[in-house]
Amino acid sequence: MLPLLGGCLGPEYLTTRTPSEPAALEETASLRDPGLHYTSHPGATARPEIVALIVAETFSLHERAKILRGVNEWNIALNGFVRFAIMSDGKKATTGANAHWTITSQQGGQNSDTPTTLAATYPAVGIGGLMVIHVGRIGRRDLGGVVMHELGHVLGLGHDPKGGLMAAHYHPTSQQCIDRATVEAVAAKRGLPAASLNWCEDGRVASASGGSTTQAANRATR
Repeated sequence: MLPLLGGCLGPEYLTTRTPSEPAALEETASLRDPGLHYTSHPGATARPEIVALIVAETFSLHERAKILRGVNEWNIALNGFVRFAIMSDGKKATTGANAHWTITSQQGGQNSDTPTTLAATYPAVGIGGLMVIHVGRIGRRDLGGVVMHELGHVLGLGHDPKGGLMAAHYHPTSQQCIDRATVEAVAAKRGLPAASLNWCEDGRVASASGGSTTQAANRATR
């Protein structure tokens, strides 16, 4: 389940649209568009807010690499104002973070009548929370994109009915990176300067003064 932070009254799920969604569509999920790049704005000069993450040992090396990609892309987008830091249990006390999130996997089903749930985020006020990835259901879908969506919840975002990364339903092509609408939502939620953050664009990496057009965002459910 993916509970929404900042106003959500109950847990949220990142799901596929229907149990019978065509497999061919899902199989494209892990194929990242090489044309997707991020803007490159000047980073923060002050010390970042640290969001501590612990990745459970239940993931394979391949899965951990996908998780790391999702974390790294958020760090690019947050541009030094906020930073996700992966650490072991023994090191979390040295980061300056007063809470941490644990990312863990689950192979079986869940207590829900939604058989297509891919991931869920459970916040625990004051101490962080838990992100559960139903790895047995990911298949050829993009685990990195699923994690990026869930980290959006960690940062306080709910689902976006307009689509894009924070859409309620998984989509293989519109959740491959952190779009401008998602970045602007995080900036508004956490009081960050939106123009100083980064977001993905089609084509070459755009600079702060560049004229690139940002990619249209359609959000998907995680």
